[in-house]
Amino acid sequence: MNSTIKTVHHAMLSPDMKLFELVESAPSLLSIISRLGISLPFGDISIREMCSRDGHDVELFLMLCAMHIDHNFRPDPSELRAEMLDDVVGYLRASHRYYADHMLPHTSTHLERILDHCDELSRSVLRRFYDDYTRYIISHFAEEEQCIFALIEGRDKGTVKADCSLFDMPHTDIDDRSNDIASLIFKSLPESAPTALRCAMLEHIYALRDDLRRHGNVEEYLLKPLVEKHINKE
Repeated sequence: MNSTIKTVHHAMLSPDMKLFELVESAPSLLSIISRLGISLPFGDISIREMCSRDGHDVELFLMLCAMHIDHNFRPDPSELRAEMLDDVVGYLRASHRYYADHMLPHTSTHLERILDHCDELSRSVLRRFYDDYTRYIISHFAEEEQCIFALIEGRDKGTVKADCSLFDMPHTDIDDRSNDIASLIFKSLPESAPTALRCAMLEHIYALRDDLRRHGNVEEYLLKPLVEKHINKE
């Protein structure tokens, strides 16, 4: 297997690349380091050394990094091994916790700052939109964990097939709801809501939307092919 990955932006990712060089080249990868529980400081160790130290599959780690950096990157299905399954599920579960415990509450903090400058009607509408948005996302996570992840993790206890059709359904709805909130902040809030606060809120909404898109790609182009190849093959 060729462990070196080239993204569309010509960033070369290889196991012998220093971990700090990887982060310097794409600081957004810090969120992957956080989700995987990789401990800092990590000095001058390479990606290969870090994966060996912390028990991560180096090829899978590079795939996840490439998919995070490059929205159009697709792993080669022939390079997806059965032993990657549990690590991918673990990463996706960790991502759910990252969204629920970090990104959504952080965005909510910015929302409250905006609401302090809004009239009662605007506060009610925006809070309802955001509360519906977060409930939808959390509900979607719970459905995936119960209907897909749990079946994958319990595959040795039976021959139940995982229902990957869930991956085909709701991610466009999350996009649409993110864009609805952004549109509301752009167009409908009173002038009393400061532009700086609106921009901060929008940055977090768009960052969450884009990260959820990457999350959907990991499910669609990593987990789903692994399930179909190694669990649902019969």
